[in-house]
Amino acid sequence: MKLSAVLLSAAFLMPVAGVAHDHEPEPATHLVITRQVGGYQAPLDRLSAQIRKEQGRKAFQPSKQCPKRVAPNYRKKVVVAGFELESAHQGDLGGLYRAGEQLSRLVYQRLRETGRVIPLAAPDRQMFASLAMAPTAHAAGNRLARYSPVSREMGAQFVVSGVIRNIEVSDRLSWGSSYASRLKGALFGKDSNRSLVVDLIVHDGYTGRVLVEERFSGSGRWGFDARDRVAFGSDRFFASDFGAMADKLIDGMVEKVIRDIECQPLMVKILDVDGKDLVLDVGTNSGLLPGEHMELVRAEHSLGDPERPPELWETDVSLHVHSITLDRAQAWMPQYGSAINVRAGDYAVVY
Repeated sequence: MKLSAVLLSAAFLMPVAGVAHDHEPEPATHLVITRQVGGYQAPLDRLSAQIRKEQGRKAFQPSKQCPKRVAPNYRKKVVVAGFELESAHQGDLGGLYRAGEQLSRLVYQRLRETGRVIPLAAPDRQMFASLAMAPTAHAAGNRLARYSPVSREMGAQFVVSGVIRNIEVSDRLSWGSSYASRLKGALFGKDSNRSLVVDLIVHDGYTGRVLVEERFSGSGRWGFDARDRVAFGSDRFFASDFGAMADKLIDGMVEKVIRDIECQPLMVKILDVDGKDLVLDVGTNSGLLPGEHMELVRAEHSLGDPERPPELWETDVSLHVHSITLDRAQAWMPQYGSAINVRAGDYAVVY
């Protein structure tokens, strides 16, 4: 929740609101920080920054490279959203209209088979139709400017999505049904080479940070008749030269997702805070065990733009996981949540 002050005297609010004074501002560390009061959001934001500076708080930055201690036993939740087919007409040949949805299902299945993450399927949820027209735009620092609704709704730390940029045959004219197409095919034969180009996107649904933005591409012979209908990912599809190429391409995408996610810390939401006791949104399938210590990270949400991912701040407070069930963990911290402003919606992190 965004920091703001409730226990402010009228005398103190006057200089904050813009009245000039010669003396240095009073240290703000004694203020009680809670939710917004009245129309003082801008000065309260400045006070929050002053408090953070005085307390030496640092912004939380997930590791950009694999740390020395990589813990693949910690399995993170990953939502596999839909892959959009950018040019729908390219699916005409072979009836590959649902290639994006079927690609999403294949990526989900293969992630599940690895046992190295906790995948969740959402093939009907589209993140964007194309990167150029994405409703979720990239901000400075390779960070998404808007929350991912699917991440919040499904409680997953990471979101996999993408765009099929090209699934076209090399020479579309030779595959047509017109007289010119049939004549060209009869005289010169059909160019059966078909491309597959996929932009893979992986982002952290909690922070908005983009982890993977990579293009995978290949080509193979499309060995079917122009009137054939072949489901993307079916046994018949994979038996073709084009399908064999797509099979390897999908494996490469899955390995890229696994490799980059394993380098990230396990970050789980705090569901409840009661004094020094906490409930965490993590279960035994994560590989987390009782006795683990996690770091508390405070999330500051923007009241003016609630869809923006929160700013994360270190608290220098550790918690101790003392029990864990299939979908919840109980933890304890040495300070009262109200004293350090930790509440439901903040995060616990283990590297």
